[in-house]
Amino acid sequence: MKLNKNGWGYLEFFVFLIIFVICLLISAFGLKQFGLIDDDWRFVKFEDIGKDKEEEENKTVSYPKLREDMVSATMKYISKYYNNELGLDTLNIRVSQLKREGYISEFKDAKGNDCSGYVAVFKDDSGKIQYNPYLKCKDYQTTGYEERKDD
Repeated sequence: MKLNKNGWGYLEFFVFLIIFVICLLISAFGLKQFGLIDDDWRFVKFEDIGKDKEEEENKTVSYPKLREDMVSATMKYISKYYNNELGLDTLNIRVSQLKREGYISEFKDAKGNDCSGYVAVFKDDSGKIQYNPYLKCKDYQTTGYEERKDD
């Protein structure tokens, strides 16, 4: 690039312009990759970024809630059919059994996937009834779950 008293020539100007446009395109694709530009090539507002994260958190699956529902339904079932009188053995009350009896109507995670499981019910050494829920969904399985005890 040779400068003279008259400044740049057309060739130097067009080379600079092409390099500048290429840099702009690379930076635009980089911003899109980082999520700062949406699919319509508009800048994302910072308050919208937080909303997306909150919506995603609300869509997360509440497996502890499903386990709580299993335990509460099993407590009602044991109260009605066993009058809270258990022997020494462990009872495995299946979710399918609770559905048939009407204690649980629908048993799905937040994504709409069917779940199954069972609750192991036994008396501990002090005579208190213990309820241990074991849950199996498409993307989740409780530690200690045994498929032979479920449907």
